[in-house]
Parts: sequence; structure tokens; C-alpha cells
Amino acid sequence: MGIPKAFLETEVAAAKAQGAPLFADFMASKEPYASLFRDHPWLRPPKLHEPLPSGGDHYWETAAAVDHPDWQGVDLPQPTKDFQQLRHDFGRWGYGLIEDGLSKAQCDAFLNRLLAQANAEAAAGIAHQTPYGRYVPCLINKGDCFRGCIEQDPEHVQAGPLIEAMLNETLGEGWICHSFLANGADPGGYPQGLHIDQAPLLPWVTEAAPALVNTMFIPQDVDADNGGTLVIPGSHQNLIRAGSGGALTDMPRPINLKAPAGTIMLFDGRLWHGTGINRTDQRRFVATMSNVKPWMRQQENWVVSTLPEIIDAASPKLLHRLGMQALTYGATVEGFGLGSSGRQGDQWGNIQAFRQAMDRGDYRRVGQLPDPRRVSQEGFTIKDVRSSAKNPL
Repeated sequence: MGIPKAFLETEVAAAKAQGAPLFADFMASKEPYASLFRDHPWLRPPKLHEPLPSGGDHYWETAAAVDHPDWQGVDLPQPTKDFQQLRHDFGRWGYGLIEDGLSKAQCDAFLNRLLAQANAEAAAGIAHQTPYGRYVPCLINKGDCFRGCIEQDPEHVQAGPLIEAMLNETLGEGWICHSFLANGADPGGYPQGLHIDQAPLLPWVTEAAPALVNTMFIPQDVDADNGGTLVIPGSHQNLIRAGSGGALTDMPRPINLKAPAGTIMLFDGRLWHGTGINRTDQRRFVATMSNVKPWMRQQENWVVSTLPEIIDAASPKLLHRLGMQALTYGATVEGFGLGSSGRQGDQWGNIQAFRQAMDRGDYRRVGQLPDPRRVSQEGFTIKDVRSSAKNPL
């Protein structure tokens, strides 16, 4: 019997051409970027193959808030250790600054390790260069201090408990690490186009709360001269008012972030921001750790990229942050993890053993099996993993 006519490619194409596609206007809206550039031409990013324009009305021609005519005298976030102030700043302005989030010793160790790694990657011919500056990705493999930051370990980041508390409030408990990389602003580099980090969800907008929250470690003083991050304070509120598929209106002007070394910036995934222009003769680094809901696809595929020795020694907390704690809605392996709570330490979702089997070269998957009378019950990795975990179903 042949394939029914209605299933043929030509017939499907003809049927699809008739009538209106589902959700067509919403999916094709190109919002919020369509209105962003139409109604705010000064927000258009530069063309990377042309010299950077200067002296005109461009978003990158700005200053720190204290020197910006639109923001002078406005009570914008300042570095603080006060939890209530951080709550207020994050909700009102879309970001908060943690004063001395890294101690002097922690900050020095962080920066020294980062600079050494960046130089070594360049020497090895594997530097990750962008039009804006040097990136150092996958920091988990590149120093104990970075792994400690993913766990918010006070030994490596003294504000760790405060950061965790803020992330639990903004994302809900059980969030995971989306990525952790260093972002350099190089002398002579281009400014990033202003963007939001939860842009993959667009044109959907999460109005009640963010789906992504960033923790930005600032190991060097940042300001308007060395490309301090461009931020439009409160711009997450503009996006919320626009709503899913809606147009952005009345966008304020951006500022350059100004903060001393050791500050940690928490910011909403709906906040418009980007790397600024570095007008000095030295590269400037920050390092951004993004965090998301546990069912979301991670930017860094930690399950593949993390070093075997780190996986072997990882605490339940680190495994969870890396997305190696499966839950019903994500990261299951051959069905293992279905029914898991996704909570840290839940053995029915711990996929560490699968990765370790791959590293040893003895991971045996369940494929197409022969006649049940000739099936061996030995050697399947899933069987070994199940035997050491309690099935909640």
C-alpha cells in the first residue's frame, strides 16, 4: 500500500499554502528588535566590517551615570552589602551591585588565574577572539577559583550565600548554571549590540519574573574609559510593558557601568546591556555566569566539556549546577531521571555515572534488541545505574 496522498510533500506544501498559518503574526513580529531599531535609531549596532563611527548619536557614545546628563542625580544602584537594598535595586533597575563580593585575596586570585589562562590560550593558538574582545569560555576547567564561584563557595567568593539567596528568589530554587565565561573588552574593539540574555525566548517575554539571571564577577575596576558594561537602567521594565510580541517604547539612554574590583553584579535576563568601548591600551575582563531554570537548555554543554577529573570529584551541588541532576523535564539519559525531583543529591537523577562510563570507554547503551530468548541481561550501563538508585515511580 502506498503512502496516502495527503502525506506527500507536494500535497503538504499545497495545503500549507492555503489559509493563514497558526500564530503567524506573533512568530513573524521580529519584536522587540523591530521597534527597538525603528523608534530608537541610535540603538542600531555598528557594522563590524566598517570603521566604528564616532561623534554621532550612538549608544556607545556614553558615560558613567555620574557624568551622564540623563542620569545625574538619579538614585541608581551602588555597591552594597545590604540584602534589602539589593532586592530593591534588582526589582527597580534590573541589576544590583554587591560590594566586596570578592575579597581582595579572592579578587587577586581570580584575576591572576584569568590573565594567565588567556595568555596561555593565545600561546596555544586557541584564543577565542571576538570583534569586542577576548573571551575565555568554560571556566570550570580552568581554575579552582572558578569552580568555587559556580558553587558560590565562600572560600572563593565571600558573598556566595547572599548570591544564592538572590538567585533562589529570582529564579526559584533548583536553578542551574547556563554558562560561565570571561568577557574581554579589547582596545580598539567594537561595542556589542545591546541585547537581553534571555533573547532565545523572544518574542515571548516572561513578565512576572526573569527566566535567566546573570552573576557578573568584576575582578578589575570598570568605568567608561575601559569599556565598562553598557547598561540601560530599568530597561527590563520597558520589555515587561511591551509584553510578548509587543513594541518597545521610550527606551532610556545607556550608561557605562562604573564599579571597583571585587564588585559582583547581579542582573535580570531582560535587562538591555552589552560590552562597551575600551579606550585604554589594556584589555579589560569581567566574567559572567548565567543561571537558568533547570529545564532550559544550557549554553555550555557541561556534560561534554567538563574535565573527567572534575566530574569524578564533583560535589552533589556542583553536579546539580552543571545540569547533571536530571529531572522529569530535562537531562534524562535513556529514560533515567524520569520522575526525579531534580533536587541536589537525588540519586534517581544523578547522571554522573553515565559520563564516567563514557570516559572509561565502557558505556553500553540499549539499542535494538534481538529475540527476547537470546537477550543477555549483562553489561547495560542503565541497569548498573538503576541498581544503585531508588526509583520514585
